[in-house]
Amino acid sequence: MIAAYFVIEFRLWQRSKKRNDIKPEFIISPVPQLPEKRISEAQQIQLDIIAKTNFNFFNGRRIAEWLKENHRMWRAVLLPLDFTSLRDMDDGHWHADTLYIYPEDGWQFKLEEIMKEQFGADETRWVSGAQAADMLGTTEVEDKSYVILEAWWD
Repeated sequence: MIAAYFVIEFRLWQRSKKRNDIKPEFIISPVPQLPEKRISEAQQIQLDIIAKTNFNFFNGRRIAEWLKENHRMWRAVLLPLDFTSLRDMDDGHWHADTLYIYPEDGWQFKLEEIMKEQFGADETRWVSGAQAADMLGTTEVEDKSYVILEAWWD
């Protein structure tokens, strides 16, 4: 009986010892989880315009939906008009072939890849430095670079 009691006590001691040997692990996500960004009313108007624009391989509806779903990747997007639109807007034509994306830091090359591969942009180019600062109506600031992705469809 003493032997049985000793075995039970030894097993309980082993279990408690194993539990004391457990060390908690703290897992820290390598990418900080930022709060969801809100799309401004002005930006929503521009996304609505993009969604209504379709020509050649530019599928505005798909691009606008993707941009809304991936707002964390960009600060602003713009599909500007040219003066040919003024001539033909009465007939319902919106002449725009270049999408400008002001990306969030770290997403520049992924955005370029998606515009080319997923949405078939014929050409992409980066506007940076003083030219980008001029387009954005600001000046270059030390430790701050401005870049704009220009995606063009023929």
